[in-house]
Amino acid sequence: MTSLTDVQNTAFLAIGPSRIAALSLLALAQVPEGADGASAEEVLALSVQRLTSAHDMLGSRLDAMLAECSYALPAELEAKRQSCLELLSPLHHAVTAADGAVLAHARAVPDLAALCLYRLEPAVSEFLEDMVETLREAQQQREEERDAQMRATIATAEGVGKNIKFISFNASIEAARIGEMGKGFAVIATEIRELSGRTQNLLEEMSGYLKH
Repeated sequence: MTSLTDVQNTAFLAIGPSRIAALSLLALAQVPEGADGASAEEVLALSVQRLTSAHDMLGSRLDAMLAECSYALPAELEAKRQSCLELLSPLHHAVTAADGAVLAHARAVPDLAALCLYRLEPAVSEFLEDMVETLREAQQQREEERDAQMRATIATAEGVGKNIKFISFNASIEAARIGEMGKGFAVIATEIRELSGRTQNLLEEMSGYLKH
């Protein structure tokens, strides 16, 4: 089963590179048309891939991954996610334009430099920092609750085992009282008592592992 730690790592790797991708797109957009070389094309392709991946993660993909974990972002963190998505949208629109003229569309983005340098980068960085801390704490709390539930279940099973052992002991006494007719029953009662003892020892061992 996917944990919140897995979601955190996957989301970070998908969203984080969008910051350098936005700066790379800005740099390429400032190069005069016709001056783009082969290396610039490679950088542009990588920027397109990273911006698209980040936009998809901030959008539906992150929602789907969190839903699988039965978790939703706190309201404040969700607002930061939406803010990042909105800031990234103009760049995403530019790099996914149907005509393929990525740089032309990027140059047409209003205040491109301010968007990439002073708005998108700090917003994404703050969201990632808060997301990592929030999901880490949430996963830790889940693990603590799971361990507590396991210990409670084991304690209950230990209690049941003790009761079975006590009942089988009384059954052995009653079997002895009725003499020959109770021998078969006494054997069964002894086996139940021994099995209960072994089960209880196993539960105590498991409980010990959880306490360390």
